[in-house]
Amino acid sequence: MVSSIVNSIRLSDAVSSDIDHILFECDDGMSIPTSRLLDFSERPAFQDTRRRLVFCMCENEPGGLLGYLSLLKVDAVPLMLGTGLPTAQFQNLVSAYRPAFAWLPDNRVAEFSGGHVRLSHMGYSLVSAERDEVYAIDDSLALLLSTSGSTGTPKFVRLSHENILANAEAIGKYLGLTADERPITTLPPSYSYGLSIIHSHFLAGATIALTNKTFFDRGFWDFLKSSKATSFGGVPYHYEMLKKLRFASMDLPSLRSLTQAGARMEPELTREFAELCKNKGIRYFSMYGQTEATARMSYLSPDKAIEKAGSIGRPIPGGAFWLEDEHGREIEGSDRAGELLYRGRNVSMGYAEGYQDLALGDERGGVLRTGDVARRDTDGDYYIVGRLKRFLKMFGHRINLQDVEAQLLAAGHAVVCGGQDDQLEVYLPQGSTEAGKLIKTKLVSDLKISPKAIRVYAVAELPRSDAGKVQYNKLKSLAGDALA
Repeated sequence: MVSSIVNSIRLSDAVSSDIDHILFECDDGMSIPTSRLLDFSERPAFQDTRRRLVFCMCENEPGGLLGYLSLLKVDAVPLMLGTGLPTAQFQNLVSAYRPAFAWLPDNRVAEFSGGHVRLSHMGYSLVSAERDEVYAIDDSLALLLSTSGSTGTPKFVRLSHENILANAEAIGKYLGLTADERPITTLPPSYSYGLSIIHSHFLAGATIALTNKTFFDRGFWDFLKSSKATSFGGVPYHYEMLKKLRFASMDLPSLRSLTQAGARMEPELTREFAELCKNKGIRYFSMYGQTEATARMSYLSPDKAIEKAGSIGRPIPGGAFWLEDEHGREIEGSDRAGELLYRGRNVSMGYAEGYQDLALGDERGGVLRTGDVARRDTDGDYYIVGRLKRFLKMFGHRINLQDVEAQLLAAGHAVVCGGQDDQLEVYLPQGSTEAGKLIKTKLVSDLKISPKAIRVYAVAELPRSDAGKVQYNKLKSLAGDALA
């Protein structure tokens, strides 16, 4: 399958020539063949979206993904959104990007104010904007993905057709994907990791077991068995839940691969699952990536998963890593830390913060400064040891702490944020319990994360350097009791 399209520049050219091939096996018993996608994408309403920006708000549902793949097929430019995005943030993005169309759940059509419903199918509708604004879009631009999880900021990564195809090819190569694979969906398509699973298996000619259920739904595990799913992917939070659900005692004979990415997972938990998978005859892959590189940049092969738990391994096929010191000089040898840089065809074109930026071409030239600090061992495998900038990964989604602070300031709360992956800490000068509770309630609503992942602390005052900069490393030691 891959070899027949290797010279293509579009993932959508990977659609099987077999019109009876099943793209999705759905948890309600429905099967969606290639012929359904081809017919759907030929409808005039979808044909009109060619080279136009389309807000694509969908989940792992047949209607949502049939629409998304149709947009790819007709060469539209989808901007991916989760269905839980608050209305106010959705409206802000509409103002910033002025999309020509939106593909979204029927119950959110009214939010695309003044729009005209062109087509409705399986709980989703294609809506055209009230005013048809034409603006320049670079010919290479294929997709826009957010880096900020659920914060709703207008900063999106611009991905080209080459980026998408190159990353899907590389993932397929190191995972050894074939048409016999059957992954089950566990991550939203608005998240680069979740979308990469769909893309790479789409390219391999596989059938995807499609469900929007979670690990906590009995129906998920029933469907995994009945669909004979062969793999699934998860972020560290998923693996913590699997441990609580006693995954070790589950009988899942069809399962043969697990993948983990999204954030750093504690080496102890990684090793535990690597050993468990080895005993069950399941391949376990630790992976590393960023949306700015489409999805994946490296992987640790299963034969090293136990011995090197905590390592991100080596670059994906076609990619390259190196380290630089604070002066931009390449670091030679092993066990010295520096910023991790990556080169590959999957490196994105750059960022967009509004419709004017869609006309921009490639601003990166195939090189990405990851912002992560890493070291390389004597075998050539890499380990992430820190970050240069202020980001957290909350259950797989990257959160820009500066954006969170700005949103809280706009709501009347002057705070500083810190923490670690899956634990957001908010420091409030002269804070009261009432204010702490208001902040926590807002963050739970805006970020769509568990209240247990947020702590609000009071501090007498923010520790600052002589230059007036907040000294983040001192916040925890000065914090009082948690307000919320």
